Amino acid sequence: MLRIMIVDDEPVIRFGIKASVDWNQEGYQVTGDFANGAEALEMMKSEPCDILITDIKMPVMDGLELTRRALELNPQLKVILVSSYNDFDYVREGLKLGVVDYILKPTLQPEELLQVVKKCEEEIRKELQVEHALMGIKASEMERKRKRCEQGLKRFLTGDSQDLPEGSYPAWLHEAYTAVHVLLHRMPAMEEMYGYLHLSIARDALVERFYGLVPKGVIFSVSEKELFFLIPRSGHVEIELAGLQGEMEKAAGIDVSFGYAYGEGIRTVKESFQRSAAACQMMFFRGKGIYADRTAAAGEAECDLPNLLPPITELHDEQLQTIVDRWRERWKYGGKSPRVLKEEACRVLSVMFKQTADPYALVESFDLLFQSESLDELCARLMEQVDELRKHGWEKAAEIDSKSPVAQAIEYIRSHYTETITLQQVADHVHVSKNYFSILFKQTTGQNFIDYLINLRIERAKELLMTTELKVYEVAEQSGFNDTKYFSKLFKKVTGVSPVDYREAASKPAARGE
Repeated sequence: MLRIMIVDDEPVIRFGIKASVDWNQEGYQVTGDFANGAEALEMMKSEPCDILITDIKMPVMDGLELTRRALELNPQLKVILVSSYNDFDYVREGLKLGVVDYILKPTLQPEELLQVVKKCEEEIRKELQVEHALMGIKASEMERKRKRCEQGLKRFLTGDSQDLPEGSYPAWLHEAYTAVHVLLHRMPAMEEMYGYLHLSIARDALVERFYGLVPKGVIFSVSEKELFFLIPRSGHVEIELAGLQGEMEKAAGIDVSFGYAYGEGIRTVKESFQRSAAACQMMFFRGKGIYADRTAAAGEAECDLPNLLPPITELHDEQLQTIVDRWRERWKYGGKSPRVLKEEACRVLSVMFKQTADPYALVESFDLLFQSESLDELCARLMEQVDELRKHGWEKAAEIDSKSPVAQAIEYIRSHYTETITLQQVADHVHVSKNYFSILFKQTTGQNFIDYLINLRIERAKELLMTTELKVYEVAEQSGFNDTKYFSKLFKKVTGVSPVDYREAASKPAARGE
């Protein structure tokens, strides 16, 4: 609703302008009426208006002086002068200032007044359209420059590129900056629970929030669970990063850890990238946080985990647990990289099960160990995988059911996919362990369980959108989604369009054939 201010030293004229038109019904709001320009100008400083209707000749401050000062405060303001027959010289001067039009007091009619006000509204509307178009062009250009920076830096830092061409990075990178690795927590668990599309939406939310807070920065994905960004150096890095961490977590609904390093000048970017990655690894030993670049101490060969193992024939669970506890205690403050420690844990499984376990199952166990986000978790998973691989050997040897567990599972999933259904529930139904079922299912279908389930639900949603007039929230519910907003995001990720647009596009061919 556009706001109108009326200024005239004659109360009768002010009252007439206010009462001659039902301003609210026409879509306008009269924010005030004043007897002179000084009072009106003072009000404009705290309560801006869109359209000013003002007399020319007034005491204290006349209409032309008010117009000059009001336009300095708000250049988009539209001004209508109220004049007498002998005020044409003043009107001419007002038009030079940018006044939209004028009306004569002796012949003032409601229809004429409303017509002039609507002329002002039309000018405001056109100016807004131009402004929005210019903003769109500017935003598109900024987006193109941002993408060039992201792609150029990513190729340089993670690929084989040896050079960083001019124009492929922001100018402030010649000065002091902060390089930050971002580690996204619990991504494998989230993928298993919510599917790959959920992770994609979460990463998009992190990037969007980052640019909302640091428009000058540059951010890109290093891997599925890792981001990297560069920002100009501030005087309070820890405070700034803590604020960013909190806001990004809130936007994406996931926890993140930061590892940061300082750099200055374009030549130090690759080194800062590597040092910030090393800093981020401290999360593995100390938990979620913000970690500055530090140099780790060299490791000791005598505490290499596989070297601590006795002969396998003599190894009992209690012995293995004691050895793993000793190993964890030695490295709990760091000193070896998380990757080296994970490789040692994998070698333990290899030594114990290379001759007896299904190679695919063994590789999947290695993958689970590498997904560990802390040393404690790595040790716990190692013991769990020892137990799982033993069970897997028993299950493989038993094989009493002629029907494939995966075939039984798919049959069960297709009968229950619109209900709340979990991986554990399906594994229990086909009488195998959760871990072994997960391995078999992915090996057979090429998808993990939750992504398979989401695809079934999305296909059901497509069918309902094309064949029914159900509302979007009803389609979501009947397809197995409890959250309509989340359903819409997933649907757009899969199809490229919103549920509403999908329905409209699907109905067009039918409409043409009528």
